[in-house]
Amino acid sequence: MGGDFGPSVTVPAAIRALATYQDLSVVLVGDESQIKALLQHAGTALRARLDVLHTSVTAHHESKPESVLRNSRESSMFLAVTLVKEGRVDACVSAGDTGALLLSGRHLLKNIPGISKPAMIASVPLHRVESKAYILDVGANVSNDATELFEFAIMGSVQAEAVDRISRPRVALLNVGQEEHKGTPAIREAAERLAQTPAVDYIGYIEGNELFSGKADVIVCDGFSGNITIKTSAGVVRVIEQLLKAVAQGGLLSRLSTFLAAPLLRLLRREIDPAQFNGASVIGLQGIIVKSHGHADTDAFYHAISQAYRESSDRVPEKIAARMASLLPIPAA
Repeated sequence: MGGDFGPSVTVPAAIRALATYQDLSVVLVGDESQIKALLQHAGTALRARLDVLHTSVTAHHESKPESVLRNSRESSMFLAVTLVKEGRVDACVSAGDTGALLLSGRHLLKNIPGISKPAMIASVPLHRVESKAYILDVGANVSNDATELFEFAIMGSVQAEAVDRISRPRVALLNVGQEEHKGTPAIREAAERLAQTPAVDYIGYIEGNELFSGKADVIVCDGFSGNITIKTSAGVVRVIEQLLKAVAQGGLLSRLSTFLAAPLLRLLRREIDPAQFNGASVIGLQGIIVKSHGHADTDAFYHAISQAYRESSDRVPEKIAARMASLLPIPAA
C-alpha cells in the first residue's frame, strides 16, 4: 500500500473500482489495521469481494538490485507481485517505488517468450476529445537496441488492439526527424524491421511536436527518451492548469471571460486531467503490473486499477505471447 498517501488513497480507490466492476475482486496488501479502519463505510456486498493480506513492511529504493530482492520480500509490493505469480490474482497495482516494482516483476514473473526486456507503457492525451495514444518505453530501461524497439512496437500494437479495440493501430518510432537517414543506428534498424513486418501498421518516424497530434496510436522509443517525454508532458499540463487558474483570478474582464467560457474550460480540464492517464503498465512480463504515480489521489489510483482490470479482461499478456509466437521462426523438426 505504497505511494505518498498509502491506504488513505488506495482503499477508497479499490472500493470505487469494486462498485464499478461487478466481476472484480480485490486483495489489499498492507497494514491490516489501517486498511480495515478505512473499510468501515464500505457496503457488505463490496466487502465480500475484498480480502486483506497483512504486512507492515514497505519496499524502499535500494542502490543494488540484490538488496531490494533480499530485504523487501515481506513488503506489500513483493507480496502483491507474488500473488500474480502464484495465479491468486490477475494483476498488481502499486504506487510504490518504480525500481523496486520493476525488480520484483522481472524476478518473479519472467518475460513473455520472445520478449528480451519488458517496457513501461503509458497513455497521453491527443488533440481529439476522449482520445489517447500509447508511448513506450517510459522508464523500464535506460537504453534499448533495435530488437527491443521492434518488440516494443509489437507489444504496444497488441495493447492498443486489445484494450482500445483499434483494429490496426498505427505505430511510429520517435525520432529527431522524418528522413530515413535520421536517428541512431538502433532506430534505423528497428524501422527497417518494422517496415518488413505486415503484422504491424508501421507509419514511419514521428517527431516530438507530433506526439499529441493523433498521427500515431503507438509511439515507440527507448526508456530514457520516453521517461523524459512523459515527464515533460506532465509538466506542460501543470503549467496550463496554473495559467488557467491565474487567468480566472485576474481582473474583472478576465473573471467575466472565465465565467462565459466555464463549460469549455471544464471540458479542457477534464481532457488534460493527469488522473485519467495514471497507470503505466509493465508490459512484456508473464503477468500484469500497473505502476501508479506515487502522488496519485483516489481518482488517479482508481484509473490505474481500471487499467489493470481492462488488461486482465482483455488478456493482454496472452495476446502478446501469441503475437510473438506467430512472428518467431518455426523450430526445425
